[in-house]
Amino acid sequence: MYGFINMGAEYAYDNGNIPLAKNALVFLAVGINGYWKMPIAYFLIDGLNGKERANLMLNAIDLLNETGVKLCSITFDGASVNTKMCTELGVHFDIDHPEAYIVNDRKEKAEITVYDFNEKSQIPGPDPVKWNLNLDSINFLLANPPKIDISTIPFAETKRMFGNISRRLTPDHFMRKLQNGEKKLREWILYSPSKNALFCFQCLLFSPKPTVFGNKNEGFINWKKCNESLQEHETSKTHAESVRIWFSRIKKEDRGVIDLELKLNIENQISYWKNVLYRVVETVSFLASRGLAFRGNSHNFGSKQNGNYLGCLELVAKFDPFLSAHIANYGNKGKGNVSYLSSNICDEFISLMSDTVIDKIVSEIKERKYFSLIVDSTPDVTTRDQLTVAIRYISNEGLPVERFLGFIPSVGHKGSDMEQALLKKFCELNIDLKFCRGQSYDNASNMSGVYNGLQTRIKNYSSTAFFVPCSAHSLNLIGSNAADTTQEGTKFFFICQAIYNFFSVSTFRWNILTNIIEKNPGCVKIKKLCSTRWSSRYDVCRAMCNGYAQVLSALNTICDDEGQKKDTRHEARSIKNKIESLNFCFMICMWTPILQRFNATSISLQSIDIDLATVVTLYDSLEKYVEDFRERFDVYLEQAKTMCSKQLFSWDGVRQKKRNKFFDETESNEELLGGEQKMKCEVFYVIIDKLAMNLRERKLSYTDINNNFGFILKLDTLDTNGIRESAKNLVKIYPEDLNETFIEELVQFKNILNLFSKEDKSSFISLLKCLTNSSLLTTFPNVEIVLRIFCCMASSNASGERSFSVLKRIKNYLRSALVDEKMSSLSILNIESDILQQIDWSDIIHKFAVLKSRKKLI
Repeated sequence: MYGFINMGAEYAYDNGNIPLAKNALVFLAVGINGYWKMPIAYFLIDGLNGKERANLMLNAIDLLNETGVKLCSITFDGASVNTKMCTELGVHFDIDHPEAYIVNDRKEKAEITVYDFNEKSQIPGPDPVKWNLNLDSINFLLANPPKIDISTIPFAETKRMFGNISRRLTPDHFMRKLQNGEKKLREWILYSPSKNALFCFQCLLFSPKPTVFGNKNEGFINWKKCNESLQEHETSKTHAESVRIWFSRIKKEDRGVIDLELKLNIENQISYWKNVLYRVVETVSFLASRGLAFRGNSHNFGSKQNGNYLGCLELVAKFDPFLSAHIANYGNKGKGNVSYLSSNICDEFISLMSDTVIDKIVSEIKERKYFSLIVDSTPDVTTRDQLTVAIRYISNEGLPVERFLGFIPSVGHKGSDMEQALLKKFCELNIDLKFCRGQSYDNASNMSGVYNGLQTRIKNYSSTAFFVPCSAHSLNLIGSNAADTTQEGTKFFFICQAIYNFFSVSTFRWNILTNIIEKNPGCVKIKKLCSTRWSSRYDVCRAMCNGYAQVLSALNTICDDEGQKKDTRHEARSIKNKIESLNFCFMICMWTPILQRFNATSISLQSIDIDLATVVTLYDSLEKYVEDFRERFDVYLEQAKTMCSKQLFSWDGVRQKKRNKFFDETESNEELLGGEQKMKCEVFYVIIDKLAMNLRERKLSYTDINNNFGFILKLDTLDTNGIRESAKNLVKIYPEDLNETFIEELVQFKNILNLFSKEDKSSFISLLKCLTNSSLLTTFPNVEIVLRIFCCMASSNASGERSFSVLKRIKNYLRSALVDEKMSSLSILNIESDILQQIDWSDIIHKFAVLKSRKKLI
């Protein structure tokens, strides 16, 4: 379009001296109480200074005044010439605080708003006082009306003095009581924490007359007459008219909109980019929940090295025409071009999803109140120490839940360092440590120390956060300590590992052993000793016990193979001589049943659905099993003799050495044991007695806590006096959680407990689940609190150990450069994938849209 400069004057257009116009200056009137726009003037210009623009602005204002229109706001971009125009109009304009006004001849103020498209749009927050009401913000509030959440209002901080009397807001002020007694939420009320005042949402936007609830600079603050004023306002004509205008704006007919095509275009753009993001979010969720890598060496579509993220999008695009067209149009355009498929967008969604999962977990923890703490640490692939933090609480269904909260890098191994790291973590999550009722760590001194250990430091914030050593870790220590007490026990496991090393180091040897084992269905392949999970050595003993003859056969084959190296044949012969001994076979026969029970018990102890009472029961049963095992020496000796076809131990037939005596020693009848008696007294009894003693000592760590609660499952066997004494003890231990009514409540609960099935009262967890899902919960609330406290105590830190497995998969040697924040987020999404699948993706996309200014409408 071409034209000459035209400022409304009567020029002779046949004059060739009039220059061509380069811009158009347009004045547009926009309705606030109605949805309309109308151009009132336009000028063809070649550039105007601030003074000239100010004159045109005054003319436009005068024309509006003549029609009776009330001018509320003037909006323009942030060009310097427009700032100069404000100065010419007598406004002291501050770009950082754009609260300036123009006063017209009718003494009305028109607010000036600078809208700079290069700046981030100001999205209205939860505080109505801070709203900058203009066309854009009003449209945003219409599409995203604020929702009142009474639980977030600090009622204790709303205090106002009226003379000598203080008044506060209460939740009842936000509820409207109807004639029939029903209560309805007053959704129109907005609370401003900065001004400590109440406002009306609809009146703030569209009030035709000034009201105290619709004045952003004042607000309602008279708590003394709050109820009367609220009832008067919600029944007033002004409020009714504001609601009518608001409702007409949100329910307007499309045919009544002037800029319908623009509106439809914007909606189509929003729908388009949301559809793109839905596919991105699903792809990120799929990869993160499975712990897969995202990026490759290339960031281009079509490349074979572009990684799983872009590869999955390419796969989906083959069956999705929409995504295929989007990749074709935007895929490889490079930086500066919006596609929402880049690695940066992917990282943003990983962080948003992780934060959403954590928010969900934190809300559940706050709702259920009590929790216990699980902490452990391990080095990652870069030898950087990672502290894992997990938490255990009781769900609404009455079942224990253990959730992962993330990794904290480079904390250190001192109790004070871990204390500060946990305090910072829980402060960020807004979780109060005073509701912590248990701690479960391993047996390291920096964790379990009674003076400077982490468990002692946490008790400074919650005196009832009782420490429970990891029951599975304690069981591992019991087995390893018992095996190391004798030379024969240490030698046995050393030989087992030597057998595995000998065969696994060579594929030829391994194939020989595998071929022999596969011919015998009852045999399994030999296993490697695990340095951390000691009870898993049962797999090693089981493989040796069932495949003893096959291992000997494989060793004989290698010994007789002249094609093998001499040192290989010699090593095979040496191992063969060791395992053919009665000593080795007896240790196999002895350790296999012991480790089978230890392994089964360890698996049960690592379960989430276990309480401390069950832990004590398992330890007690294992202790009795070991004591009974002590009398079965002859049984296992006969099994060993049958296995190796030998009758003598390695020390039989060898001259026994006697200890040299010093000159001041007297003669004594020292008896030197040999044969079966030596194995029985110096090996078998020593190992078994060590196991029984350690089981008894470790069990005491759980018995003390269990004794405080264990009587509840035995109420039917106790008299009322015994119940009252035990209940008083619990009230004394937990004064902040229980009151004296719990005592009589528990006495009554004894008769109710008889009505429960045997299965329902078999454990604390099953009893809590039954009580939670019954109609008795309101009758026995304190009983439920006691059960919830006891069941939320973690008996092992197995959840922390499981997170280490995820850490090794996510941060492996190929992904060693992964930053700590992203690594923790990916671990959360992988471990808590069940919560991830429940997330509404529209909420994620909305958070993504409002997180910062976007180049596309979403």
